[in-house]
Amino acid sequence: MGAKVKLGLVLGVAVLVVSACAREEPAVSEPAGGEPADAPEAAEGARHTQPVLRDGLWVMASETDGMRSAMRMCVDADVQQRMSILGSQMSGGACEESTVTPRPGGGWAVRSVCDMGSGGRVVSEGVTTGDLNNAYRTETTSTTTGAAVPHMNRSVTQVVEGEHRGDCPDGMQPGDLEAPGGIRFNMLEMAEMAGRSGAP
Repeated sequence: MGAKVKLGLVLGVAVLVVSACAREEPAVSEPAGGEPADAPEAAEGARHTQPVLRDGLWVMASETDGMRSAMRMCVDADVQQRMSILGSQMSGGACEESTVTPRPGGGWAVRSVCDMGSGGRVVSEGVTTGDLNNAYRTETTSTTTGAAVPHMNRSVTQVVEGEHRGDCPDGMQPGDLEAPGGIRFNMLEMAEMAGRSGAP
């Protein structure tokens, strides 16, 4: 039971992290290093362009309710293209809504609505900022209602700050996410498994 809870927490963090990566359009040209990534002005009739992280190793520092943790994630263009399809499948297609919308003042507004079964209905809203080349920051508030365990029915704010650390190290492939304690899994494989099993 404890292991399942721990894995659930890891997956929850992973979903919030990769929400900054999900996209539907081809990658935008990378901004010059250190240059703010303002929301692009869409051409007439064009769909919104979604944020894309630079290929390589990202280290994310996360803080939730005063608890801090750090994770490492290896991404490339292929992972980000596939996560745009599989991101909502992380819990077996439980997310009925998952959007990333450019904000007029820069950055992106992130929103998702997911039915986690006995875990309740989770509505998450937040903002992602940064140049996505060297760093990004996502602040998200998730509100859970209807969970079987009463204390889970609450609002939680999570802040994730990511920093690019160069190429992915040997032994770490695109899609791999390494959680505290050395736990490593591949986000794409977990999404596919969840989809096949009809989770949650």
